Amino acid sequence: MAFSDFKNASIRFTYDNGLDVNGKVKRKFKSYHNVKEAAAADGIFETAAVLTNFGTKTLMDVEKQSAMTIYQ
Repeated sequence: MAFSDFKNASIRFTYDNGLDVNGKVKRKFKSYHNVKEAAAADGIFETAAVLTNFGTKTLMDVEKQSAMTIYQ
């Protein structure tokens, strides 16, 4: 039987950063670390909305990235 231990989590926001010379969307990424394991999607999204209000770029995507150790 395998077990897992939570190591850490972070959230990554993707912002629309305009268009490049070829007309493709440029993206800008911003990450925040030390996210709690139990952080719910609603709370993360509300946080993203609040933090986005401090800037001028449009929020495109929100990701939660978790790492864990799996052992036997």
